[in-house]
Amino acid sequence: MNLKLMKNLMQTNDEELKEILYNYLKSKGYTRIVRNDYFIFAEGDLPLCLLAHIDTVFQYLPAEFYYDNRKKVMWSPDGLGADDRAGIYSIITLIERGYKPSIIFTDLEECGGQGASHLVKLFPSCPFKNCKALIQLDRRGSKDSVFYQCENKSFETLINSYGFITAWGTFTDISIIAPKWKIAAVNLSVGYYHEHQHIEFINMIECHNTIDKVEKMLQNCSNWKKYKYIPAKYTVTKYNNFFSNSFTLKDSPWWLTNTCAMCDKQLADNEGRLVDDGLNSTDGYLLCDSCYDKYLKKYMV
Repeated sequence: MNLKLMKNLMQTNDEELKEILYNYLKSKGYTRIVRNDYFIFAEGDLPLCLLAHIDTVFQYLPAEFYYDNRKKVMWSPDGLGADDRAGIYSIITLIERGYKPSIIFTDLEECGGQGASHLVKLFPSCPFKNCKALIQLDRRGSKDSVFYQCENKSFETLINSYGFITAWGTFTDISIIAPKWKIAAVNLSVGYYHEHQHIEFINMIECHNTIDKVEKMLQNCSNWKKYKYIPAKYTVTKYNNFFSNSFTLKDSPWWLTNTCAMCDKQLADNEGRLVDDGLNSTDGYLLCDSCYDKYLKKYMV
């Protein structure tokens, strides 16, 4: 466990981290690297793509860290930022073990997936040769595998054969990327808990358990077939603790349509506010500015 690396990732601001990651990938022999304000991607030698996002929800970087050496748990009273610096840590650890998958680091995932949206606008189809699946490392807990609106059952069976259990989730970058690129994708637990709160912590044992499982995937992926994105055939209904009435996400979830969850207004990429769903999770709803103001007045007094 590289606690120094984890702490350094937590204490580096987004812009500095982009520069560090870009130079790191170059130093590890990646030759095709694309970088802008919204994402970094690098094409590797293995037919899997690993993803994590650079941004966190906290306004300030953590100054203090505490680590329980017996339980292998790290936290900070300032807000840790393990969502999703733990995903970046996991990817770096796998590269340090000698693997060279394709990599995507996005920015502004916490702002409705703006980095992922810009990625698929610039690259409407997958820019990696023979990419068989997308593996995002951006999920709380220890064994969750979240497939969102992808219903490729053979891919789900394959991923869960490595020790994961299917769980439900609303949104992360692959919710935008996978249906556009038509590649199956999953989001895996990386050991953090209570994300978006100052009581967030990460269990380093659980983080490394996922790293070990993904390592096995990288060892075996040359024998995998290419897994296609198969869209779910049902309409999603959610019930939000903050709203008195339930609502249906209609034909497409909001992260594909950029639609306000309350009034159905179509939003531009830089519009909208993502609000928590009351479940202490990364799940939530995208609201236009007008509905967000109504939400604040009614529920955040």
